[in-house]
Amino acid sequence: MAKNLSGDLQIASANRLADGMVVFLDEAGQWTGRLDRAAVARDRRAAEILLERARVESFTVVDPFLVAVVEDEAGHIEPLSLREKIRASGLTFAAIAAEAVRYA
Repeated sequence: MAKNLSGDLQIASANRLADGMVVFLDEAGQWTGRLDRAAVARDRRAAEILLERARVESFTVVDPFLVAVVEDEAGHIEPLSLREKIRASGLTFAAIAAEAVRYA
């Protein structure tokens, strides 16, 4: 069974030109290294607008794109794909182990 990583919620991400750091577009149109400050698009149209806004604000980042995320009851967001989890938090054994258990 194929994984559905499209998700209803999306954030905009990119890598900062100066140092390659993973960044996320916030509500103010600024790039931040904090996932918890990322602007969340809650439907397809909002995601299109968010991506266009990210492209307009891309003079300090490389090739912004949308990342599917999930949001828990407390409002914390987390990327759906393992790749984006690693990009957001760095490579850790815990992330890989949790993903392995999820699909075991």
